[in-house]
Amino acid sequence: MKKELLKQPEKKHRTAEAALKISEMRYRRLFETAQDGILILNAESGKIDDVNPFLTKMLGYSREQMLGHKLWDIVPFKDVEKTKADFRDLQSESYIRYEDVPLETKDGRPINVEFVSNVYHVNGDKVIQCNIRDITIRRQTEVRLKEYNRKFQTLSRRLVEAQESERRSIARELHDEIGQALVLMQFNLQAMLQMPGTVKLKPRLDQTLAVIDRLMEQVQDISLNLRPSILDDLGLEPALHWYTQRQAALLGLKITFQVDPLEHRLDAVIETECFRIAQEALTNVVRHAKAGAVTVELHIREGKLHLRVRDDGIGFNVAPAHEKALHGASLGLLSMEERAVLAGGMLEFKSKPGKGTEVHAWFPLKWQTQALRSKAA
Repeated sequence: MKKELLKQPEKKHRTAEAALKISEMRYRRLFETAQDGILILNAESGKIDDVNPFLTKMLGYSREQMLGHKLWDIVPFKDVEKTKADFRDLQSESYIRYEDVPLETKDGRPINVEFVSNVYHVNGDKVIQCNIRDITIRRQTEVRLKEYNRKFQTLSRRLVEAQESERRSIARELHDEIGQALVLMQFNLQAMLQMPGTVKLKPRLDQTLAVIDRLMEQVQDISLNLRPSILDDLGLEPALHWYTQRQAALLGLKITFQVDPLEHRLDAVIETECFRIAQEALTNVVRHAKAGAVTVELHIREGKLHLRVRDDGIGFNVAPAHEKALHGASLGLLSMEERAVLAGGMLEFKSKPGKGTEVHAWFPLKWQTQALRSKAA
């Protein structure tokens, strides 16, 4: 009986040893086959106790060239003072993560890594495990993507500028050529009415004059909608004031315009995109909102230009509408967002069914250069 009692602790000890060996074997297998670099440091001295094959391959150093050396003694971590400072952080914190650490391989190739450290206690000793992931390709891809986005925005801005220039040209053509031709026709027909022997023609001449009057109004409306000259001549604030008053008169809407006076003319792209967003927002109010009152605000807050267009209409669910817009149901919402981004700003919609809608766009407060202001003057 006593022998059996003595054997039980011994059996438990052997079982614990076997479990520990299995655990160590599993850890070693994971350590050897991991697809990230793993570095084990002595938490007191900073010496490298172990490295896995993936890290030696990543950095180009053999295991023997790294073991026993302090972290700041090997070339990839050659910025000694910074590495020592980082090591002190590793000693004091149980978890540290560095998103982008520049390193250099043995053959002099620069790489970027993600560096994560955890502190453990193993057999009474404090060790630091550092997981090192090569993110060089990811960083290069991000840099290329930023460059592509920059080029895309530059191209988009040029396309918008070309579009606005074409609008300006067509608007001027309508006003100067077609508008003047219609005025001449109107003048000649009125002169004919004064001529003897045209009494029988008067009904037709009056009818033709009425058609010309309508055509002149339509030409003027098209010209103004294409590119209001007041935007080029006087700037954003007068253009928005004129446009809101015009829409209120035409549509019977109560439109309130509130503005912080602008010190100078804004950058031409910001003026154009801000005006177009307000124009599209008011168009949407007329088409969909069933509103009785609208407020248009232009304010400067915290170094940014803010445009808000609020209505008291029926409102809508923003998320589903935006999702439909992404699938081509409506270009209005996306067009306003794109215009804001092209001008270096952002845009958001706030709306709920029955609660009205607010379109809020904000832009960097970028003024025209002195040379352009002098030219405009």
